Amino acid sequence: MAVFRYPNWRWPDVSSAMEDVERARRHMDRLLSVFTGGASSPVSSGVFPPLIVTEDPDTIYVEAEIPGIKAEDLDISVVGRTLTLSGERRPEETQNVNYHRRERKWGSFRKALTLPDDVNQEAIHAECKNGMLKLVLPKSEHAKPRKITIKGE
Repeated sequence: MAVFRYPNWRWPDVSSAMEDVERARRHMDRLLSVFTGGASSPVSSGVFPPLIVTEDPDTIYVEAEIPGIKAEDLDISVVGRTLTLSGERRPEETQNVNYHRRERKWGSFRKALTLPDDVNQEAIHAECKNGMLKLVLPKSEHAKPRKITIKGE
């Protein structure tokens, strides 16, 4: 039986080992986020922000949950019947902290959806309050239902 002796061997420093494990975890999270739409890649359409779209005979309403995003970091456009919401959620500026858990995603996002009818682009109203974006999109005149009278004998 062979016995090996390592005179200079010692137990590794546990805190530096944990820092290495944490650094490796962050690198893996960053790598995986590219495939899952996480913080280091733009969030794809259909993921963020969650929307509610409703309509009545004259107007289309869109509500989007955008917590932590300032109005100046949003861009809203309507081209034809396509509504596009894009912007950026910025990370909090904190220094000298170690995160134990960071589940909120940050980075740029873009979401496009097809509206059910044409809208009057000159009369669109947007309001951002308490993490909710509310859009009021009045339908164009030719998209509104018309009552047709029938002439009879």
